[in-house]
Amino acid sequence: MELELFNTRLKYEDDVLWRWFRDKRWKEIKQTPNKKGYCNVSVSGKKYYYHRVVYKVCNPEWDITDNSRENEIDHICGVKPLDNRIENLRVTNHNKNMYNNLHLNHKGYSQSSSSNKYFTRIRVDGKQKHLGSYDTPEQAREAYLKAKITYHQM
Repeated sequence: MELELFNTRLKYEDDVLWRWFRDKRWKEIKQTPNKKGYCNVSVSGKKYYYHRVVYKVCNPEWDITDNSRENEIDHICGVKPLDNRIENLRVTNHNKNMYNNLHLNHKGYSQSSSSNKYFTRIRVDGKQKHLGSYDTPEQAREAYLKAKITYHQM
């Protein structure tokens, strides 16, 4: 796929983002993660996240300049700096983007010091929802992941 974005010719091919140069050649845009784990691309003097540029090249109707919380690009598998393949990117709102992050980094249960049971809970629309208590951490984690599918539409 090719696209001209702010007077810069770009293409996405074989999971790589390319820029056209005046000397009539394509050059790969390297991914170098910043401190937050995201890669930046300079397009006509303005910086954009690499994953947003990939999404724009493959979805020309999408508004890359809309930086609202309703127009975020989510890395489905959660691997920010390395997996910017188009099939790993989707438009979502901020809350759903954070749900995906919690899915990968949050175990979803805690152990009671008095009963040695594992209590599972999930946050839905800003409120904690108790999911039950379990004998093992594996059972608690499984219940949490099932609830993620139900409540967070993963």
